[in-house]
Amino acid sequence: MGITLPELPDDLLLDECRKGNTKAFDVLFNRYSGKLYHYALKYTSDEARAEEAMMDLMLWVWEKREQLPADIQFASYLFRAMKNAVIKIVTRRQGRTIPLEHIEEQLTTGAYEAGSRVACNELNNAYQQQLDQLSSQRQKVFILSRHNNLSHAEIAKEMNLSPFTVKNHIKASLSHFRDHLKDYADISTLILLCCMLG
Repeated sequence: MGITLPELPDDLLLDECRKGNTKAFDVLFNRYSGKLYHYALKYTSDEARAEEAMMDLMLWVWEKREQLPADIQFASYLFRAMKNAVIKIVTRRQGRTIPLEHIEEQLTTGAYEAGSRVACNELNNAYQQQLDQLSSQRQKVFILSRHNNLSHAEIAKEMNLSPFTVKNHIKASLSHFRDHLKDYADISTLILLCCMLG
């Protein structure tokens, strides 16, 4: 009886990945994604950022699989890369985002004046128009992610897609919003507000 893919060590799985074997990569993904996610979460205390960092790293590994050295110590390499990603997250986070709780508090306590509410409605209308421009699948993925707060893994399971397809849909959607709503100051805050108001 032959050895199955999940029983192979990392180096042999990487050899298969270099040949384009996506099932071998799925094994590596399942082997390390949870550990990488919890490593990032430990230092960022932010589930969404931890998952994004893990997905970005694993996607990068797949894209660069042919360039990875044959003698690479894969686990050590992954966690060094994740450590660097976490450092970037922590250093970039300072002063860059508005906590959701703060926005929600302002909205529910009436801290926004009437003019600001009109502006929010205008932003929401612009956002909805651009959301409607997405393909039906991309739109559904984005809504499940940003409106329903589902993880990439949960969306992949619900829509029967690979996690990487989900990731690419969200990246493409965000790029679309940045291109078409570039006149607005902060696309991240805009999407947060629109998801709450919508």
